[in-house]
Amino acid sequence: MQRISWFSCLCVLGLTFLLSGCASNSKKDYPATVARFLIEARGDDAGINIQLPVSGVVIRVSPKAMITEYDIVSAQLVQTDLGPCVMFQLTQEAGRALFRISATNQGSRLITTINGRALGARLMERPIGDALIISYLELPASGLPELVDNINKTAVDLQKELAKKKK
Repeated sequence: MQRISWFSCLCVLGLTFLLSGCASNSKKDYPATVARFLIEARGDDAGINIQLPVSGVVIRVSPKAMITEYDIVSAQLVQTDLGPCVMFQLTQEAGRALFRISATNQGSRLITTINGRALGARLMERPIGDALIISYLELPASGLPELVDNINKTAVDLQKELAKKKK
């Protein structure tokens, strides 16, 4: 009889341990904030129209994101002479891809989307070779610190997820 109770206790304890480990990362204390970058479509390239929220500028873009949330290492709020902007630090691999993309698409715009909503556009005048994207977003400056914080939290979680998959 005592063996059954010890066995039951061990099973309950083991099950509790396993279930508590599974639930530990299921809740996030922030809204997932996904930043992606699209390229302006050229000529006869297939594209979709997007519109920036404040300026109302309509841009035809390739529907496939060239830089995704998995390529972002961090984001930082930067103050410039033109006002606040967000600087995105990319992985080395994404930085090389950005260099190739910007070199072959000079004169086109790089569109920043947050959670699927177009919020900024940057002209690619020359190749971008430092794995950094600077984007002026069409959002109130007061909301940028929280946005950047949520982008960083999302980036950290996604990079952890990628590291687990590589193991």
